[in-house]
Amino acid sequence: MANLKGGNFQKQIKDAFHRVEAFKIGRVGKNDNLTHSDKLAEKREMYLRDVSTYFESQNLQGKLNCLFTKENLDKFFDYRLENLSTISQENYLRMVSSFFNALSEKNIHIPLHLEDKNYFDDRVAILKDQTETIIENRYIDNVNDVIQNLYEDKAITGLIAQTQYELSIRQAEAFELIKYPEKYINDGVVSGLVGKGNHQYEAKEISFELEQKILQNKDELPSKSQYWNDLNKYDISSHDFRFTSARDKYEEKLRNGISEINAKLEVSKTLNHCRLSITNYYLSRT
Repeated sequence: MANLKGGNFQKQIKDAFHRVEAFKIGRVGKNDNLTHSDKLAEKREMYLRDVSTYFESQNLQGKLNCLFTKENLDKFFDYRLENLSTISQENYLRMVSSFFNALSEKNIHIPLHLEDKNYFDDRVAILKDQTETIIENRYIDNVNDVIQNLYEDKAITGLIAQTQYELSIRQAEAFELIKYPEKYINDGVVSGLVGKGNHQYEAKEISFELEQKILQNKDELPSKSQYWNDLNKYDISSHDFRFTSARDKYEEKLRNGISEINAKLEVSKTLNHCRLSITNYYLSRT
């Protein structure tokens, strides 16, 4: 396998495009990832310049293709995709994956392909896991046992899962809370946490046990893909904790004599939903 030619990223980008360009070669009857159109060339140039600019900001040097490792790309995508819509993130990932495949077809060494063959499919799966789309029958019957097993496997994974479940929050929000606990936790109350759509959660109580675990945590947060992989061992997704929590809180309120409509309204506030219909959708799928 070869490396891209050139003494800097700009020259290596030019070499990359020269290797994969196929403007005068029709795609009919071909199954390749080469660049057959000006429009695709423009998009690929944008993606490569995005990643090279990020690598330069991190003081990474050498052959650009050799820097395409799982570790480097995890950091890049977490940075670059942060404020994009789900469909834009998925399109971005698919386009970069296609370009990497094109480089591999031209015998360019891509470390990621040796480290994680399913990398891009897994990243897309993580995206879909974090949306409001609820899969049928994903309620976790033995949620406390699952969380305990996750703690035994890796303490930080168990802590994220417990935080999601007890506070009914998304993965990204749990990461934020655990990373900056002093910003959000004060005297047994979590406040100021911002959810999807920049909508702030109402202040909510946190158990003393979970509060202390978060405040005393010294473990580094995993990447989103690593957390997804940890949960995937048990055939669960991060969002499963959120709507399992919704179902459990709803049923607890019914047992305490709260009417069905008021129970749903209270759970909707807990989930930080803007519309009751979303909460109904959650509950109908569990």
